[in-house]
Amino acid sequence: MIRVLKKIKPTLVARLGKILFYRSPSVGLESVNKTQVEEATLTKHRRSMYTDIPSSYMENIIDGVVPVIGVDFEGEKDVYTVKLSDNARPDATISCKCSVLENKRLHLYKVKLNKVRQMVIDVSCLDKNLDLRLMLCSRRILKDVTDDEMNSLRDLISSAVVDSDRKGGLKWPLGKTSSCGRYRVIGVWHAITKAYRSSSFRLEARDTDRYDYRTRTGETTREIYLKLKRIVSEIQEPGAESDSISKMLEDSLRLIWDKFLCCEGFLT
Repeated sequence: MIRVLKKIKPTLVARLGKILFYRSPSVGLESVNKTQVEEATLTKHRRSMYTDIPSSYMENIIDGVVPVIGVDFEGEKDVYTVKLSDNARPDATISCKCSVLENKRLHLYKVKLNKVRQMVIDVSCLDKNLDLRLMLCSRRILKDVTDDEMNSLRDLISSAVVDSDRKGGLKWPLGKTSSCGRYRVIGVWHAITKAYRSSSFRLEARDTDRYDYRTRTGETTREIYLKLKRIVSEIQEPGAESDSISKMLEDSLRLIWDKFLCCEGFLT
């Protein structure tokens, strides 16, 4: 049986994009009072974050913003993520991180469970061209997987073939998208990420090609996001002071507001 690390690593992420609102199915308002009507009207809309940005804006961040905000280039990664459903864990999604071998086969090097969101705050920045999402989440890393389980995962991953003409960049032989009746491929991501690091945060600029096997839809996006590492470290310190954490968050949000949310000259 798969066991999970008891220590769960939290992450505070700032994502850039446009907040989109969708109307939910209507509700009957005849038999509710005014307060309930107001609440029902607000909940009639659901929202999502569209994170695709223009290539010229990403170039401006890398060439114009990065040199002046005190971050150093950490490296570039080319990673394939295979998302699996697990019949033994129907409420979880397994993410398999993979690199590419010379024979265009995948090498599995990390297995994780899906993220759990503790907090999501969407900020519509009316005076800017982009909106902001702050998300506090955690992810559990699978550890001490049994030999049979790991062999099933490896067999499923190793049967994939890199194919740049396919959405998500991967394909499987017919009938090979499941293993032992337990694991099944439900999605693939191919991401090329440039990472920059400072003592306070990690900036990532990535080109992503995704494909969802359940809906049979795919998309390619360019994304910029920041991991606010110092704030998370401070929160976890014994006796952390709220004033200090608030000041760090304020400084981070000011930097994002001044340097990252305006792309007016790059939307053509």
